[in-house]
Amino acid sequence: MQNQFHSRVIIALILLLGLLMPSIVFPDDISKPVNYERLEKALPAMSDDTAKVNTLLQLGEYYCSRKNDKALMFLQEAYTISTSLDYEEGIGKSLMWQGRVYYYKSNYSLADKYYDKAKPYLETAGNRDALSFWYMAKAFNMQLTGDYVHAIEMAKQAIELSKQTGNKKRMATCNMTIGTILLDRGDVDNAMNYFKESLTLARDIDCKFTIANALTSYAHVYMIKGLLDSSLIFSREALKIREGLKIDRLIASSEILIGETLLQMGRYIEAERSLQHAVSIFKKLDEKTGVIITNMSIADAMNKEGKPEGIDLANQTLQDALKIDSPNLLSTVYNKLSAIYAFNHDYEKAFEYQTKHKTIEDSLFTSEKERIMTEMEAKFQAEKRDSQIQYLTIKNKTQRKNNILLGILIVFFAAGMVLLLFLFKIKSTAFNRQQKLLEQEKIIHAQEKQIAAKEKQLLSEQLESKNRELASKALEMLRYNDAISSIINKLETLSESLNNNQETEKPIKDIIHQLETHTKQNIWNEFEKIFKNIHSGFYDKLLSICPELSSTEIKIAALLKLNLTTKEIAAITFKSEGGIKTTRYRLRKKLGLSGDDKLVPFLMQI
Repeated sequence: MQNQFHSRVIIALILLLGLLMPSIVFPDDISKPVNYERLEKALPAMSDDTAKVNTLLQLGEYYCSRKNDKALMFLQEAYTISTSLDYEEGIGKSLMWQGRVYYYKSNYSLADKYYDKAKPYLETAGNRDALSFWYMAKAFNMQLTGDYVHAIEMAKQAIELSKQTGNKKRMATCNMTIGTILLDRGDVDNAMNYFKESLTLARDIDCKFTIANALTSYAHVYMIKGLLDSSLIFSREALKIREGLKIDRLIASSEILIGETLLQMGRYIEAERSLQHAVSIFKKLDEKTGVIITNMSIADAMNKEGKPEGIDLANQTLQDALKIDSPNLLSTVYNKLSAIYAFNHDYEKAFEYQTKHKTIEDSLFTSEKERIMTEMEAKFQAEKRDSQIQYLTIKNKTQRKNNILLGILIVFFAAGMVLLLFLFKIKSTAFNRQQKLLEQEKIIHAQEKQIAAKEKQLLSEQLESKNRELASKALEMLRYNDAISSIINKLETLSESLNNNQETEKPIKDIIHQLETHTKQNIWNEFEKIFKNIHSGFYDKLLSICPELSSTEIKIAALLKLNLTTKEIAAITFKSEGGIKTTRYRLRKKLGLSGDDKLVPFLMQI
């Protein structure tokens, strides 16, 4: 149970320090060696353009975790030049890296302010790789200030953007970040899954730097599980890789983890040696948080060795921790100090510091609110200062632009007035012309209406004339048929008077037959030709209404359309009046008409 307690304390310490993750962020110089001294010497000869900005950013990245003040000098110059050039990506990156510098200086609130200022510029520039790094850096800051929920969200967002750019190294780093947070919250198995994914990605790209960090994560898991021998093996394997890479901060990270493991194993002298090496590195890097956490572990080792100066070191370290704005760090120091006094059986002091530790834990919500207010104030002051710097940088340029703009506006105003008068004149002329056109259109419209009325009247008169012609033709057919009928009667009388003489009877009957067939057909064809010219669509419309009509019914319908009587139709068609009535009856039934008096009006409307 005691081992489990110490394991949880160690993980909290590592999270506060950022030993596991922060230095992973931008060690690109490891895989791509660059002569940075040569870059620095080349700067004075370079003009203020984007190439110089990118060189300054490269130097700022390199010195970010090595020489904080030197890094800030390069990054602030990159920001000034980028602002004068309106170089969005340069502005965003310079602000983001300044945030990273303050992160390494343990000023997390100021780091967060610079991150927030950088994001809009990075989004506008559209550089997904830089934006994915921003999310990762933001996650680290939130992790160290205790905002674990948002830290995990930021890390996952960084993973998604890194997938789009194919940056497996960053994916591995963010997986470790999530795993570390889950480990600190007690979700050991889930954390191990993220660590395994991180190690797989690191080995895919053969990145020794990331592999070392993944192995360190494994060591943390085994420490929590109480498998101290396994933890020590992985820690030393990671240290060996880091020593080969010559990254002081990560070497110190491994040394403190090895020291804590040895401390739990009761190997106090070895533990103190590793921890002393770590604290010497942190002092050289001016890493106050690292010095505090490592000194607390050294104090613990000394105390367990029976050295009285261990408690003095612990109390002095507490005073140093009180100077740093990190509730989690202070809470951890109180917790460690309580354990030291408890080991010496000074339970009153142990209880006092344990109470302080619990008080900080119980007031996380209040502390978070105070942190937000402090950050807002810091952001306001920093934005005010940066605005003043930016104003001074571009003041002359803006003034010149304003003077030029004023002159242009005056010219445009004068030209606009001239153009306005010209347009007014054109508009007035066009309006008068339009009024005349409207009047002419009204006259033309009235004339067109008159012409249309006359054309309609003319068509009506022509139709009436044609109908009279057709009726006349029908009456002519009637008279012609009467004449034919009279001739046929006389021929029949002649045939009877000849006493049915066989020699004369046959010729007479042939004449009668020809009169009844050929003559009638020729007369009907002539009538139908005239009828179609006048009523061209009558037959088609009639058949569309009733396709089952016979040819005889169609002929009768045509004659009925001319409003001829049954008697007149019978005379024209050489049929009896009864036959015509029968045909009318069939026609009415097929057309679906109820009364005979409705047939003729119906046909006349077609």
